[in-house]
Amino acid sequence: METKEVAYMAAMELAAALRSIDQKQIDQLVVSIKQARRIFVSGAGRSLLMLKGLAMRLMHLGYEVYVVGEVTTPAFLPEDLLILASASGETSSLINTANKASEIGGKIISMTVFPDSTLAKLSSGVIRIPAYTDKLPASEENQKGILPGGSMFEEAVLLLADSLIVELALEQKIPTDRAFEKHANLE
Repeated sequence: METKEVAYMAAMELAAALRSIDQKQIDQLVVSIKQARRIFVSGAGRSLLMLKGLAMRLMHLGYEVYVVGEVTTPAFLPEDLLILASASGETSSLINTANKASEIGGKIISMTVFPDSTLAKLSSGVIRIPAYTDKLPASEENQKGILPGGSMFEEAVLLLADSLIVELALEQKIPTDRAFEKHANLE
């Protein structure tokens, strides 16, 4: 099969997964972002990379945002929001982070395939992304698509995050091209 055909099939699977996400769950994330004093993001592997993209876009819109584990990340406080991404919802490092954030009293929103996972149970809100994860056995809820591993979940997180930025920018009346005035300029 040609790469172009694989990409097209993957895009169709991604569209179906995104269409299945509950808008009320996304709305809860939007409200939480707007109410948070500061926003922290964390994930593992490629999921972390996708959330770093969200952190960058939120910074462009003027939010105070940090990536957990970076050397300049400050202490998490009760009025802060932690956004996590884990397809399985069982990533031990993220469960530890969520436990600590919960003890502190901050709000936690998790993106995961499994709304009954440990991470989801520790969260104030969950965005269920119906995508395959190879960390769990195949099932009706966990069906493999054309892309390898957790690609569908990770790409759904990225596209959902960028779409969220469009909504926030429109609400704030910030043209997305103007938001990039805050983009890094020492590259």
